[in-house]
Parts: sequence; structure tokens; C-alpha cells
Amino acid sequence: MKRLVDWLKALATRAMRLPMPLKAALAAVLVVVIFGGSFASYRIYDYTQNDPSFCRSCHTMEKAWERWSQSEHSQVSCHSCHEVSPVQGAELVVNYLLERPDQNTTHARVKDESCEACHYSGNPTWVQVAQTAGHKTHAEEQNIACQTCHGLRLHEFMPAIEICAACHADHVAGEAMAIKVPQMQNMHCVECHPFLREDSPLRPTRETCLSCHQKIEDGVTFPEDGPMKWDCKECHKPHEKDMPVVNCLSCHTDARQQGLHAAATHSQTACQACHLPHEWKVSRRDQCLGCHADKAGHNAGGLCSDCHGFGTVAGVREQQPAESAPQADLNLLGMLGISGESVGG
Repeated sequence: MKRLVDWLKALATRAMRLPMPLKAALAAVLVVVIFGGSFASYRIYDYTQNDPSFCRSCHTMEKAWERWSQSEHSQVSCHSCHEVSPVQGAELVVNYLLERPDQNTTHARVKDESCEACHYSGNPTWVQVAQTAGHKTHAEEQNIACQTCHGLRLHEFMPAIEICAACHADHVAGEAMAIKVPQMQNMHCVECHPFLREDSPLRPTRETCLSCHQKIEDGVTFPEDGPMKWDCKECHKPHEKDMPVVNCLSCHTDARQQGLHAAATHSQTACQACHLPHEWKVSRRDQCLGCHADKAGHNAGGLCSDCHGFGTVAGVREQQPAESAPQADLNLLGMLGISGESVGG
């Protein structure tokens, strides 16, 4: 080191003895060398650290480049996610120059901090996951690393169903908790379990189900004034049943003993034959006329339930005296084994 210092001092002394024009020329050369070298160094650094084309220069990166260029992260430089130390970077270059790129295996690791720098930042440019249902359960409560779900497929960040099944093995086809409804078996888990829904449980809510089922033209309606406002999963169990069959009597335990429900024909008829799903209240004549076609002209324009009370003891509105009941209604009661006297008494 001392020799180098002495040599520089001697060189400076000689330079000071040069004529002024040569001193000026020498100074200009030094300025060009210093600034030119600095600029070249910066360009080299920027190319190797910030330009994805540098990564693509390795022939083994072509597939990764294609996937990246078509992904959600196509505007993010490689080193924003894939961080390497100067030593690791030098090793990558050496392996590349020695034509051993297959040994460059550790540089693709991504730390959770790299994901969080964007997706937990509050910056609306990126999808924010801090308060979302799926990430609160998996990332925060269970401490599952981002790469466990999002990093198993090269530059494809939407987890495949197989990734969910790696932990939820009992939910795959043929297992106990697999989807039993044929029309839903090819759906991705997150279509019903929305990971990105904020401040909400991961299990599907009524709104989750209706977001799809209200668009399906199958004759089933979901009226706003329907009596049942709870979550669909209270009645429908897609992981347990292949058809949306609901046992109404599990809640309405005494329904078949009330009013005209107790009549022989009605008590043996499935609830859904009269009560349309999600409407439940019989509010149209055609729901009765499907069986009682001979009554089509009886009290035309009115609702059967105006006179016939299925929820009362005798099957006729309690406030209506027996003697005022239409003769046709008394005939119907006789067919059901109920006398006019018993109605009034």
C-alpha cells in the first residue's frame, strides 16, 4: 500500500511540472475517465439488478420469462421478489460463464417480506390482503408462508385446487368432505370460500351463494321478502349431499299436525310440492290447483289461504263461523273427515 501511495505522489508531482495546456488536457481526460467509468458502472449495475432482460440472457430462464411476462407481476422486476446477496450474485455469474446454469438453484427463493412489501403495504396499486378472510386464517393465524400456496407453480400465483388439497385432503374427490353436487365439483375452492373478502368469515355466506345462484335460470327464485334470511349452509350441505334436499320437519316438527296439514293427502305430500323453495309461503292459487284442478272456478281471483287456514286446528280461519263457510268448503272438509259442527265447536 505504501508503494502505491508513493507512486501516486510521484505521478502527481510530475503532473504539476507539466505545461498548463497539458495540465488542462490531463484534467479533462481524468474527468472523462472518472465520470465515464461511474456511468458505465451504474449502467452495468442497473442492467444486472433491475432489467429482467439480464435474467432472460440465461437460456434456462425462457420458460420463467414467458410465464412472468403474462402474469400479474409482469411490471415487477425480478429482484423485487428474488433477492440475492453480492456473493450469491457473483456465484450466479460464475456458473453462467462456466456454462453451468443448472447449478443456479437458490436464487429463486422469495421471502414473505418481499410479498408483504406490496400486499400488506396499503398501496391500492396492489391487492391488499391484511384483512381478508383467507389470509387472516392461513397467513396470520396459522403462520403459513406465502410460497406454500402461491409459489408451487412457476410464476403462476393463483393456487391450484391441488394446493388446497395438500392440506385439506379430506375434501378431494372420493373423500368424505368432497363436493357432492355434480355441477359444483369442477369449481375452484375460492369460488365459494372467497379468500379476498374483507372482514368476513372464510366460509360462504348467503351473499356468496346468491352471487352465483341468482344468475342461474332454473326457475328457483330468492325473493327479498322470503321468511328465511339465514346462511344457505343451514339447509344446504354441498359437502354432504349431492342434491339440495332439505328436511323441513327437522325445524317444523309439528307442521303435519296443524290444520289442513294433518289431512291424509297433505300429510303424505312432500313439503316442496306446495311450498316453493325460498318462497315457502303459499301465495298463488296455482300451487293448490295443481292438485285441486276442479276448484279452478271456486272463489276465482282469491287465494285459497284466505279461507282455508293450514295453520289452524280445524283448517278454516278461526274467526270464520262454520255456518258462513261456503258449501264447497264444507264439502271439502267432509272429504277430509271433518264435520261442520266440529269446525264451529
